[in-house]
Amino acid sequence: MPICKHCNTKWTYKDSLKNMLRYKCPYCGEKNYIRKFRVRDILMMILTPAIVIFILPIFDTPFIGTIAIGLSLIAIYLLTYPINLELTKEEEPYF
Repeated sequence: MPICKHCNTKWTYKDSLKNMLRYKCPYCGEKNYIRKFRVRDILMMILTPAIVIFILPIFDTPFIGTIAIGLSLIAIYLLTYPINLELTKEEEPYF
């Protein structure tokens, strides 16, 4: 679970889900930034279902199966995202 770098408070799973796009500490109100290597992971997890949706039809996978696999990957990512989140005080360059 993420820890606020300003007040050193550990966020709960629910707090992490609420702040998925803002990264503002629910306890002290300070803005935190996501670690740069986590941004790369986020990009990969967004691209993976998209790639699956385009690749599986090549192998004659039914459309419903392709969509189900893509949505399952997105759901797994969203459920595990708060657990793997790491924060910093300053914004880091992405690449």
